[in-house]
Amino acid sequence: MANDITVHLIRHEKTKANLDRKYIGWKDEPILHKVEAEIDLHPSIVYGSDLRRCRDTAQCYFPDAEFIASKELRELNFGDFEMCTYEQLQHNETYRAWIDDPLENPIPNGETFDRFKQRVLDGFHSIVKEKKEYTFIVHGGVIRLLLAVYGAKEQSFQQTIANHRTIYTLGWETIDELIGGARCTLYSEAHITVNENIQKN
Repeated sequence: MANDITVHLIRHEKTKANLDRKYIGWKDEPILHKVEAEIDLHPSIVYGSDLRRCRDTAQCYFPDAEFIASKELRELNFGDFEMCTYEQLQHNETYRAWIDDPLENPIPNGETFDRFKQRVLDGFHSIVKEKKEYTFIVHGGVIRLLLAVYGAKEQSFQQTIANHRTIYTLGWETIDELIGGARCTLYSEAHITVNENIQKN
């Protein structure tokens, strides 16, 4: 049976904070490089976070597509941990507690995991609600959450990985399955090849 609904999830290109292995949530950094992508998708509309790194990536990957931004699709707000590295935080007791159990130990001045999850799912469902193909450019945490909830195999958010330059494709046979919270019946991953020799931001 053909899929009624297909969702492509793509993580934005790297920023300096990604390269420096810092927690970057709501800080609005640009991507490191403008790139050209070899990608076998040709959406007329791309959905994503309103932060610049997602907008920049959409412009690089799909220059002819309309970009529709949603604040609900932002990364987790890391609060006091924003723009810090593991090395800087590893001896902080509050950070250690959050790492061990993020559901029970919220980030100071940040966002609880439950709030993040509800926000992302609300944003996703406000967009994905009819039979068609959707392309998203979002953040690593957003993709990890959606794969943990809807991916083909059952795994937790902590067990889930979301790499840069990868298309995560999920499909359902009916829209009712997705609305009902069912895991996808089709799943694939495809690498994105890019040409970085364009210009620096």
